[in-house]
Amino acid sequence: MSEYNQVDELETPTRKFTSNKFREIDQVYEPDFDKIDEDFVQKLWNGQRFFNANLIAIDGREIRILKQGVWNHEEGPDFMHAEIEINGKLHVGDIEIHVKSSEWYAHKHHLNSRYNRVVLHVVFYNDDFNLRTRLQNGKRISTLELLKWIDAPIGDLYDETKQTEADTANFCRVTGNRLNIDSLKSTFESLGTERFLEKADAIRLLRTRLDFEQILYEGIMEALGYSQNSKPLRELAQRVPFADLDHKSEHETQAILFGVAGLLPSQSEKPIPVQASDDPFIVTLETLWEASKQAERTDRMNATKWQFGRIRPYNYPTRRIAAISQLIFRSKGSLMLYFLPICEKAANVDTPKLLRTIRTELLSRLTLESTGYWETHANFGKGGTQKANLIGDARALDIIVNKILPIAYIWAVESESRKLQNAILSLYSDFTKTQENSIIRQVGKQVFTDAQPMQLIKPTAQIQQGIIRLYKNYCADQLCDLCPIFENNAVLTIENSFLKNS
Repeated sequence: MSEYNQVDELETPTRKFTSNKFREIDQVYEPDFDKIDEDFVQKLWNGQRFFNANLIAIDGREIRILKQGVWNHEEGPDFMHAEIEINGKLHVGDIEIHVKSSEWYAHKHHLNSRYNRVVLHVVFYNDDFNLRTRLQNGKRISTLELLKWIDAPIGDLYDETKQTEADTANFCRVTGNRLNIDSLKSTFESLGTERFLEKADAIRLLRTRLDFEQILYEGIMEALGYSQNSKPLRELAQRVPFADLDHKSEHETQAILFGVAGLLPSQSEKPIPVQASDDPFIVTLETLWEASKQAERTDRMNATKWQFGRIRPYNYPTRRIAAISQLIFRSKGSLMLYFLPICEKAANVDTPKLLRTIRTELLSRLTLESTGYWETHANFGKGGTQKANLIGDARALDIIVNKILPIAYIWAVESESRKLQNAILSLYSDFTKTQENSIIRQVGKQVFTDAQPMQLIKPTAQIQQGIIRLYKNYCADQLCDLCPIFENNAVLTIENSFLKNS
């Protein structure tokens, strides 16, 4: 029991203040979770913004942090290669960060072998009843609640992290310098290849517990959700495995996915108009759901997990579920066989023109037109789609670059086909650029100028991935002294300019 709410059993609890502005002694404190997110807590850990002396985990074990680990901006544990003393014994491994301790189980980490190397679960606030955190292999680890040990008021720390972000964005040693465009392009291409191989390594880890079909299915689902709905869509793919949808019609697949997602009209707290609910398509889905085995499940997702606000209607999760349902039906039991043979063609071509033909074929496989009900609806009973595709060109390209090609690459590795590995890398290296995001725009402001705009390097998807890797692995952690742009002489100093022009 916390010292803040412990009361002598023989005494009557008293109020610290009579005003309602103040909480009672036995009232549990909860932070403002509208402001505190996981990124904020990761920054607290990375900056060690707490008193690292006499730390005690919630299970009573003594904690001493020797090395906080390397911040991992990709999938998997948040910090890697950490060194922690627990009750005087050295532990080397990973650190997983959450805002609340209960999120370990909400995120299914206890079912994921990738997190078996975690030696300490670090949370901002402990809201769980478990004293120790369970790993997939059955072991249990300590949980450290940072709230008790932070070294400044929460509001000050929050403002400080935001100011650090602004300072990082406004300061860059590259800014304003004249660039060697060829070297800069080569630098981003190398970084892009590194990022691709990192994604492939993450898939190799998943192969220890999942088959290729499930990995590709989960990957596509995650990519369909953008940042707002990527996690719930991946969770849905884990709750309804790909194998469970084999030999199902498109409508049966939709009914099962919508039902487990908690998004069917009959599951909504706000019923849609009767006229809309009587639509034959909705009636069919409700009937198929009730007849399915999954309808008997009690572990369905809650509709509150899904984000609809501030999202364009044609990106609603309902349309994304309709999209994956159509894709699964078209794949006829194998997503891998739907895409892999096209990727394999790259091993037998030797010209950019033929590679472009393969890229076009992949895009056509993944670009899905809206049909039937979803041609005119964004959600059940709601229009607003303007007949937009269920998966457009930009989203299809992103899925190919970030999911399909890395998975195909690991297929080639397991098949021991060096030729196919090289072919997939060639296919990746020449893919047209994807949609820009905030990171690409930010690095663009830092690196390029009006005299030397980004267009000079002719951005491809690989180059964009390299820009993202530069930001996440160097800029975000302010590792300016290790910046690959300087390491590869892509900035023309006075001496370099003189040598080049002499």
